[in-house]
This record gives sequence, structure tokens and C-alpha cells, in this order.
Amino acid sequence: MKKTALSPLFVALLATPVLAGDPIVGKQKATACVVCHGNENFGGIFYTLQLAGRDADKLTVKTLKYRTGKILHPMMNMATAFYTEKEIEDVNAYYKSIGRPFLTGPFIKIQGDDAAPAQAAVPAMPAPAMPYGAAGKVASND
Repeated sequence: MKKTALSPLFVALLATPVLAGDPIVGKQKATACVVCHGNENFGGIFYTLQLAGRDADKLTVKTLKYRTGKILHPMMNMATAFYTEKEIEDVNAYYKSIGRPFLTGPFIKIQGDDAAPAQAAVPAMPAPAMPYGAAGKVASND
């Protein structure tokens, strides 16, 4: 019985992550996005909305929610209305491919989907004060 080994090139191709979209096409399609969300040379006018280096799959899910109206935001609903799903994947692959911005303020936190939002802890309700004693008698103030 003859065994064949996989070529190193084939193994490398299998190990390479595949982006859902095409970053080169996405760069061309992202011209309207650059003003707010930035690109590789410009941080955008809103530092907290930079998309550079973010997870493309999560961005695609969120952008599709804007496009379908599941998330209401007047500017994003209008901006994404005429993009196809493939175009949205391309734009998000472009933003994933350019990496995190080099110049960001040290005190500015980039809003993102990288970390799950912290769940707010529900404080425990204190037991209501009962006017009755242990044996069912009314407590007195003596």
C-alpha cells in the first residue's frame, strides 16, 4: 500500500484563514464609510467608531442588522440600504485586513465587538421588613 504525503504548500493553504469577502474590492466599496469609520491612513471623524482590525464576521452580522432595520440608526440604515450582502462582506474584509490604527488616543476606547459586553449584575432585593414577630405577634416598640 502506497502512502502519499501532503505537500507543505497544500498544508499551508489549508491552514490559512479565508476571509468571507475580498478586501481589495472592499476598499473600493468603502469610500462612503471612510469619513466616519476611517481607513489605513485616516482614523475617521469619530474615534470611537473605527472599524480597522475588527472581526469581519461580527461586522457583517451587525451591518446586515443595520441594513434590514433590526438596529435603528438613521445614518447607518440609509448608508447600508443599497449594499448587497457580498459588498458588505467585502467592506468588512477590507477593514479586517488593515489592522488596528497606529495612532489612537491613549484614553479613547474603541467600541467594538471584540469583547462581550459586561452583564450588569442584578442587585439582590432585601427582604421586606415584617411588622410581626416570630410567633405572629405584632412587634412592639418597647
